[in-house]
Order: sequence, then structure tokens, then C-alpha cells
Amino acid sequence: MSIVAFGLNHRNADIDLRGRASILPQQLQGALHHLLESISCVEEAMILSTCNRTEVHCAVQSPPNKLILGDQLNRWLAGYRNIALSELENKTYVHWDQIAVQHIMRVAAGLDSQILGEPEIFGQYKFAYREAQVAETTGKYLDQVALTTTQTCKKIRSRTEIGQHSMSIAQATITRAQQIFSDFESLQAMLIGAGATIKLVAQHLRSAGIQSIGVANRTLVHAQQLVAERGGEAIPLTEFGEHLHKYDLLISSTNSPTPVVSREVVAEAHKKRRHRPFFVADLAVPRDVDPFVDQLKDVYVYTIDDLSSIVRSNLALRQQQVAKAEKIILEGGLDLEQNTRVRNHSHVVAQFRKNLESIRDQEARDAIARLEAGEDPQEVIANLAHTLTMKLAHPPTIALRNASANGDIELLRHLHEAYGLEECL
Repeated sequence: MSIVAFGLNHRNADIDLRGRASILPQQLQGALHHLLESISCVEEAMILSTCNRTEVHCAVQSPPNKLILGDQLNRWLAGYRNIALSELENKTYVHWDQIAVQHIMRVAAGLDSQILGEPEIFGQYKFAYREAQVAETTGKYLDQVALTTTQTCKKIRSRTEIGQHSMSIAQATITRAQQIFSDFESLQAMLIGAGATIKLVAQHLRSAGIQSIGVANRTLVHAQQLVAERGGEAIPLTEFGEHLHKYDLLISSTNSPTPVVSREVVAEAHKKRRHRPFFVADLAVPRDVDPFVDQLKDVYVYTIDDLSSIVRSNLALRQQQVAKAEKIILEGGLDLEQNTRVRNHSHVVAQFRKNLESIRDQEARDAIARLEAGEDPQEVIANLAHTLTMKLAHPPTIALRNASANGDIELLRHLHEAYGLEECL
């Protein structure tokens, strides 16, 4: 069984392609079942889809060969997401076995993120794994990968400072807006969505001094819950355009597969604002904001990729911790490899113990029968010890003799080690 990590990310795919390749949370289980039905050698799978990447982590049994499986995964992603196969050319990657495991750990630990060391990705990894568990597409192999990955990520957080000084996309958004507006505290902000990112944005807005916040969401009760926590106005998503002209900042992060903010809505609001500067941050993948909004004069539009330069500004402080984190990942990968080998040969250990227990049980029955027949207990015990010794020693004795006769030094060394013999080779 091989572990495979396949996908595309922010390093080799632009935001448009990442958006079209993304798989929404509510689509994950269906996508997993479709994947296992489409590629016969894939026995276990989970899908991690975030704003920075879409990846398939899977356990495969006897693939035709590495190139063919890579092509099959490319074709599956292209077909499932309705992307031309040519668009994925040189955009995807396939990692195998130990390299795949280390890649998965690096991703979950935030070492492969646009924001080095960002903590959100670990939560996203755990969510993706839980979805695969619910879909019943994981098994003993990916379960062990997930367990080791979780343990490794926790070690990295506790033993290094990789997560310190880390700036989130939400924080970078506020920083960029502050660079544009000198009177930042007097501004009003409209937020679209009510998930973790928007909650973090709301928190940073409050910390930066903005008091007037509107929250628009498809499920109004979620918007109401957020404004109850942070203060502000809850707005049905279908009506946000009617209120938009009152706000100076628009920050959106939803799971919508299509844009929720059109050029026409922004243009109308901008007109009512008498074309005063308007800040738009689209933190979603796929995009929430129509790309043509960027064509409007005095409307400043930023995507996740645009904000990455701000995020990287304090990178040097965290890069000093990368070597420590990489060492922990290497240790985690080796531990997983050793555990996998043990698990793959556990049937041998089980059979060995079963054979010993069978000999024990038979000799115990014989000894009990002799005692019940009235034989001398000391003789029965002595005979039991002798018989057990002879029967248990017979297989390794034969192996030692054969190894000596054949000059098999390696086997002799293993037998010496296994039975704690004095070194006499």
C-alpha cells in the first residue's frame, strides 16, 4: 500500500484556477465517493480544499505505475470540476510514500502556506479528515497518517515559535485598508459571510477602532449571532446591495461557488457615495467579488494573493524556526514508516505468539492430566519445563545451525539480537 498526495496550490496555480478546482465543504463527501468509484486502485482518500490548495491524500493498492496514477488523478480532478485537462498541465504535483507523508505534515503545520506558520490550516486539515471519516473513505492507513500528522503538528507548535509573529489574512486586510485611509477609525465596514475568517476580520476591525459594522449573510440568524457578539447591523444577503453605499469597506468570505458581489451592485453603491474611495477585500476562493469590480475608479480591490505580500513582511522572524519544524516532521515521517512496517507484519507476530500459546496449552493439559493420575508433582513440573524448553528452542536452534552451515552472517546477527545471545561471531 502506498500513500499519495496529489493536488495544486498557490505556488503553481493562480487564484482563478484554484477557485475552479476548489471543492466546497458540502461537496467533499460526494467528491470522495466519486473518486473511489473512478480510480479502482484508490482504497482510501480524503480531500483538503482551502483558498490556497486542493489536494487529494490517498492510500493506493498496486497502482499500474506512478505516471498512470498521476494522469488518472489529473483526469479525475479535471472532469469532476469541469476544467480543461490542458489547464492542469504542469500545475499539479504527485508525491509518494515518505515524501507524501512529509508533504502532508508540512501542509497541516502551515509550512507550505502563503502565511508561514498560520494556524488555520491545521483546523482545515482536521475538518477534511473528519469529513472523510463520515464518508467512510478512510481506513487504517490514512487514519495512521492523520494521527501522526496531528501529533507532529502539536509538537511543532509546542517546540518552535513558527506560529508567533504570524499575520493572518484577516489582519493583513485591515493593515492594507489602514494604509489607504488616514481616518480609518471613522469608517464603516460591511462584512459578507459569518464564518471563521469573517469573525476574525470583525475582531481586528474592532481592535483597530471601527465601531460601525454591517454583516450580510445568506442565513440571517448567523449574521445576527455575529453582530450580537461584536455589535453592528445584520442584513439578509439578498438586501446587502441596498445598504452598501453606507459603508467604506467591503470584506467578503463565503463558500459560494459563484460571485455574490456583482460589478453592477458596487457601481450603484459607488455612485450613491459620490465616488468616494471604496475598499474591497475578497478573501474567498472561488471569488466572491466579480473581477470586473476592479475596473471601477477609486474602488480598491484586493484578493488573497494580493494581500500575501503584506503577510510575508514579517517572514524572517518565522523562517528561523523552519529548520526546527522540518526536523520534527522528518522524525514524524520516520515514526510513521516504522509503525507501518510493524503493522504490515503484525500477522507474523500474531502467528508466532499463537504457535507458542498452542505449545503451552498442550503441555499444560498433559501436565494436569499426569497430576490428576497421581504422578509425582516434582517430576511433572520438571518434565513440563524440559519439554517446553525443547519445543520452544527447536525452531531457533535449527535456524542457527542452518545459518552457520550456510555462512549466513546476517541471519546469525539477527538471531543473536533476537535471543539476547553473547556476541561470538
